[in-house]
Amino acid sequence: MPTSVQRANFRRLYVDIFWFGVLSGSTLAFLTVYIARLGGNSLQVGLITAIPGLVNLFLSMPFGVWLQQKPLLPATVSSLFFHRLGYLALVFLPWLFPPRSEIWAIIVITLLMYIPGTLQAIALNALFAEVVAPEWRAEVVGKRFAIQSFSISAASLLCGQLLDRVVFPLNYQLVFLIGALAALFSTYAVARLVLESRSNSRSPTMFLKANLPSIDTLALKGRQDKTGSYRPIDLPSAFAALRKEWRFDLLRTPFGPFMGAYLAFYTVQYIPIPLFPLVQVNLLQMSDSQISLANALFYTSLLFGSLAAGRIAQQKSHRWMLVNSGAFLFLFPLLYGIARSASVIYLNNIIGGVIWAGLYNATTNRLMERVPEDDRPAHMALHNLVMNLGILGGSLLGSTLGETMGLRPAMLLAAALRMIGSYLLWKYG
Repeated sequence: MPTSVQRANFRRLYVDIFWFGVLSGSTLAFLTVYIARLGGNSLQVGLITAIPGLVNLFLSMPFGVWLQQKPLLPATVSSLFFHRLGYLALVFLPWLFPPRSEIWAIIVITLLMYIPGTLQAIALNALFAEVVAPEWRAEVVGKRFAIQSFSISAASLLCGQLLDRVVFPLNYQLVFLIGALAALFSTYAVARLVLESRSNSRSPTMFLKANLPSIDTLALKGRQDKTGSYRPIDLPSAFAALRKEWRFDLLRTPFGPFMGAYLAFYTVQYIPIPLFPLVQVNLLQMSDSQISLANALFYTSLLFGSLAAGRIAQQKSHRWMLVNSGAFLFLFPLLYGIARSASVIYLNNIIGGVIWAGLYNATTNRLMERVPEDDRPAHMALHNLVMNLGILGGSLLGSTLGETMGLRPAMLLAAALRMIGSYLLWKYG
């Protein structure tokens, strides 16, 4: 049985993910829709999508080095606070800027947010590994996923009603305020976590080094003196050592084509994402309540699909799940490309939730099967590079296609490219 401190920490983690789900179902769900309603184009929406990958690509390694020398809980809470402060700034933008300038203000705020946001992603994963013992992680992760799916769906439905009943742009300001308050409550729940000393468990740094791509290359630590305390890292030497962590020789092994398939998968996955809100707003003229219902249907389908995906993957294999889920990856942009009413989007999101349930389950697990345990950091570092390149490249390519071809042709091309990505997953995955 978990200790009383562990049970209290689990409850705080459940509270954290509930409020993060509210944030996801409010601000995060409607930010790109708001940009579309302000008259934003696919390039501007694409920048919002691409910024996390761009910032993570350049800052995850130096932030990981910095985090090695800092107390974990204060670093996590501070980075969470400064990252989520940007959500509060969104509330006041309509009073400060005209619509066209407001779009660029949102892009700048997003860029600034993801500087501490990259750090909080690394630190929060490390903190989770420290707070939740290995024997309880599957249970806690499963419950957090269920709570998050519920809170996203509920928040999205409620915000959709609010957006339809209140005048623009005050309606979006209220939604952004809900998201900002939810972010504050989530941060407070994390701040109340209690770290226990577990002598028999791995440190959070070692957990991240072995398992999490955002810090896998950061094996470098400060040097210990005779008293056992750490001296500060020599940053030039640190970065020289970190460059050696990029094991591009792995591309000449069977892991190379596997990573090529994953790069294609991440790229084609993100190509249509900047175009979805523009199709909903500009082509289908969907109301905010209709968009919120579509979001709720997706996350509900994702939740129930995930319950079955794990069992099917155990009966078949993670490769079987990856290949068969990936085979239907093209349906999402295809149906968006031919849709003439919101009902098609509802159906699309129900089907899409089931597809992504399988992909979410299979992508990471198949990766773990292909990564040798005795050389996991180098392989995962390469995967982290591939993932962020895919996010960045796919988002920018999608926005470019939307500008040059138009939304519907770009969606159909994205569907065709996803079919190619699915073939590569089958051949090399």
